[in-house]
Amino acid sequence: MSAPLLACEDLHVRFQTHAGEVDAVNGVGFDVHAGDCVGIVGESGSGKTQTAMALMGLLADNAVASGSVRFRQEEILNAPAGRLNRIRGRRVSMVFQDPMASLTPFMRIGAQLCEVLRQHSGMTRKEAKARALEVLDIVQIPEPRRRFGMYPHQLSGGQRQRVMIAQALLCEPDLLIADEPTTALDLTIQAQILDFLRSLKKRTTIVIITHDPGVVAGLCDRVLVMQAGRIVERGTIEAIFNASEHPYTRTLLADLPRPDTRSQAGPQGLSSEAGARSDALLRVDDLKVHFPTRVQDGLRSRTVPLKAVDGVSFRVAEGETVGIVGESGCGKSTLARAVLQLIGSTGGRIAWQAEDLSGLSRKAMNERRRDLSVVFQDPLSSLNPRMTIGNIIAEPLRRFHPEMSREDRDAAVLNALRDVGLDRKHRNRYPHEFSGGQCQRVSIARAMILKPRLLVCDEPVSSLDVSTRRQIIELLKDLQEKHGVSIIFISHDLSVVRIVCDRVLVMYLGHFVEIADRNALFESPSHPYTQALISAIPVPDLAAQRQAERIILSGELPSPTAPPSGCVFRTRCPIATDLCSEQEPEFRTLDNGARVACHHA
Repeated sequence: MSAPLLACEDLHVRFQTHAGEVDAVNGVGFDVHAGDCVGIVGESGSGKTQTAMALMGLLADNAVASGSVRFRQEEILNAPAGRLNRIRGRRVSMVFQDPMASLTPFMRIGAQLCEVLRQHSGMTRKEAKARALEVLDIVQIPEPRRRFGMYPHQLSGGQRQRVMIAQALLCEPDLLIADEPTTALDLTIQAQILDFLRSLKKRTTIVIITHDPGVVAGLCDRVLVMQAGRIVERGTIEAIFNASEHPYTRTLLADLPRPDTRSQAGPQGLSSEAGARSDALLRVDDLKVHFPTRVQDGLRSRTVPLKAVDGVSFRVAEGETVGIVGESGCGKSTLARAVLQLIGSTGGRIAWQAEDLSGLSRKAMNERRRDLSVVFQDPLSSLNPRMTIGNIIAEPLRRFHPEMSREDRDAAVLNALRDVGLDRKHRNRYPHEFSGGQCQRVSIARAMILKPRLLVCDEPVSSLDVSTRRQIIELLKDLQEKHGVSIIFISHDLSVVRIVCDRVLVMYLGHFVEIADRNALFESPSHPYTQALISAIPVPDLAAQRQAERIILSGELPSPTAPPSGCVFRTRCPIATDLCSEQEPEFRTLDNGARVACHHA
């Protein structure tokens, strides 16, 4: 066998901190041969990213690396900067996890790409621009000449990730290392990126790092599973997914939600029609949330409405969990904030137990808030860093029950901590002392301390690892069964939604396009957008991945300041006709009880 392209032997990475020495990587070793696609899988803190940073010579100043890393039989671990600069970017490139943190915010996209080419290839400006435009076209950036002159903040998340991949491919490297390249992306954009990486396998060697085994199932040839800085299992993709031996690997695969597994009845045994009953806890009718925004029109600017939510209606029954799914920018979070009266609405009606919330005074609305609670996506940004966990959880009690004695308040906090699986000793700690999963438990404890009747969960598990995600899902289900709370569960991850929700509302560009019972939605999706969302879910099953028919949507979500005429989905729909541009589809009920807004469903 020929020598490996990359050989890593007994790699150790240690960090010198005020609290002492921290071992991040412990004796990692593996080979990557030309033409391979190798996946490194593990949860946050397992050492995946630090392994990649050591390979690239990009470790922090307080890190100490030892062992051996050879690229084309040349030792590069702890090599001088001059030698590394001859390799990095030209022969080995890396795609980082967060493109907004990796792209220079005050430089245009084109300038950043050309800088790489002029640094490593000595091209003229004209040659560099031509090559940059060529690679932007290769990574399927729409209108590459226009995007060339834009800044990073003017691009969508998926486009920024494509720019990062383009930057890594400019010099045609022998090895591409991709660190969590799809983590922050919507399912449809994730499917596009993975589809592109599959096509890229024909021209370069790839190492892909991810916490999601479903991502590597349809992409990689071999997999390394990392836990606590060590490789605990390695093997072919077939061996890892069909006959894994290590308990951690089996747990990692078992913790992944399976969208192809039929869900049982919800905690209250509700049918898909529960939310349509006249005694619904929450009724939303023809809700509109439009924001005035300035857009450029030639040499002048004008004010147009940004239609974040544009005429949606739904019900939530007592004890029911309703899921709202869709891509970023479709209006899910805006809808949730409008329901909670955190932002005003442009039109429509929001009724809580038949009482119109929009007509209430501020004082009356504040009284209703004890029945309405919310769990946000990022727990660290929604928890006060200067307050202890105990004070954070007790804050709603001080606001709504000032008459409560300190002893009763402390007892309620301890009960809330117990309900979410935290210990009483945690109440005197601060948010930064907890993991992401523990902080989310604190957020849920705070949200549930007043025993609300409606809990809005806005992407509550999207930033969490697979096993932590499973724990939070189980916690929400347990709390619902114990307290009978109704839940609006917002997510872009449909595999999670199938486990949690009774009914699902599919949202696209401010409109609902399909409403159905969870099992009906997953077993027989009717709207083309729903079909594309479900087909894009990465499943940790090789047979299912290989048999699945992928629906890769072209383009991205249109601007809500200029939505398409007729059906809002028609610009990306694979079955659109002239009728779709001329007439907006109305909801109609299908035989399975699903309601769909599509002319051809």
